[in-house]
Amino acid sequence: MDLIKLREIHAINKSKKHQFLDNFFLYSFTVLSCTLFCSSPFWFPSLFHSMKLFLFVSLPKLSSILLSPKFIFIVGNLIIFVLVGESKYLTSNSPLATDVYYDEYIDQKKSLQTTSASVEEKKEVKMEEAFKEEQSKTCESGENIGGKGLSEGNLKAHKERKDLEGEEEFSLPTEELKKRADDFIARVNRQRMLEARLLVC
Repeated sequence: MDLIKLREIHAINKSKKHQFLDNFFLYSFTVLSCTLFCSSPFWFPSLFHSMKLFLFVSLPKLSSILLSPKFIFIVGNLIIFVLVGESKYLTSNSPLATDVYYDEYIDQKKSLQTTSASVEEKKEVKMEEAFKEEQSKTCESGENIGGKGLSEGNLKAHKERKDLEGEEEFSLPTEELKKRADDFIARVNRQRMLEARLLVC
């Protein structure tokens, strides 16, 4: 056994002994006070007489008063008023607490959304890179990797891209360039949709 385990065992034994002593003193004090109280009529008769009077004379009178319908009605109404007052007090303070919990919930939701959005963006970037690599491979080799439409579409897109690059040297008007770029993007998107359908099939 190493030194740390020995110290732990020693501390546990010490705490058990200390707990045993605390319990022993508590129980011995309880027993002593009970014996003194029960033996009080022998060494203090006036206390015994007053307790007897309280238990057998005053308590029955007091119990008859406490169990009367008027007293029960008053106590019941007081309990209802206290409960209603506390509920109004708690509801007036509760919107602050619920706002705090709601704000924490919104913050957690936003952080989860941002992390999931960043993960989705990373996946999209990876998929786009893989698609571009695959597209460049199919365009360069001209082979049919994913089907007839796939390689032909990639070749067309590659040719259009080269045409656009060549035409930029001649400096076309910006509106014409924008229109051609939008057409090209639309064609690429359609091609991606077709590739996705082919992959699913």
